[in-house]
Amino acid sequence: MIVDCHVHVGLTKYRPVTDYLDTMKTHGIARAVLVQYLGNPDNGYLERCVLERPDLFAGVALVDPQDSRAPRLVDEIGERGVLRGVRLPAGGTPSGVWRAMDTHRLVASVTGPFADVTGDAFLDIVDRHPGVHFRLEHLGWLKLADDPPPYRGFRRFLRLAERPNTSTSWSGFFLNAGTPYPYPDAEPYLRMSLAAFGVDRLMWSGDWNRAGGTDADYAAAVEHVTGHMPFLSDEDRDRVLGRSADTIFGGIS
Repeated sequence: MIVDCHVHVGLTKYRPVTDYLDTMKTHGIARAVLVQYLGNPDNGYLERCVLERPDLFAGVALVDPQDSRAPRLVDEIGERGVLRGVRLPAGGTPSGVWRAMDTHRLVASVTGPFADVTGDAFLDIVDRHPGVHFRLEHLGWLKLADDPPPYRGFRRFLRLAERPNTSTSWSGFFLNAGTPYPYPDAEPYLRMSLAAFGVDRLMWSGDWNRAGGTDADYAAAVEHVTGHMPFLSDEDRDRVLGRSADTIFGGIS
């Protein structure tokens, strides 16, 4: 079972969900987590996609944390129960928003920048809100070239793995890695995150939404895990490619 944990769909900036349904059939994607893209706090289309195919999709809303209505908007998302999470930045999100997330036990899909994700202030937020599961997007939004050996920044990021209510995603390599596919410079970070989080708190995305991406790129993203990570067992691959995301987002079907 393959579950893509981070797919953008839309009617303007990104392609509609009908296009992704075709891609799912072609590449054997069983389910996906639809994540609202940055700059668009209107989650109506996302909700419709999930309501029409709850067997295929979970959804993550976007709320502007600086909107004075943000805590109430999170409450409404939690009360409706259609979307499983909210996309929020690690820095600059008011405490009232985190309290609402905790009340409804929503997944926080956490955006960068990396310095905010690895800061002590965000670590404190994670500790104070055990009812929230913090999914740290794209290895914390790390630009790999910014943190060469001995990986001081990434080791700060891995402090978050000590908290049981965190996970991270193997995704965004096309943008954040310093080498081309299959991104050999990413391997040390993959190995370290695997050792710290374990396979049950790692999840995969093939970046279907990437600008200029093709079906071949999406197929290669699956092959990245199945063919270029010999340090994973077959069971590890099964969990990273699907079961971890399915569990963390509450079972999509």
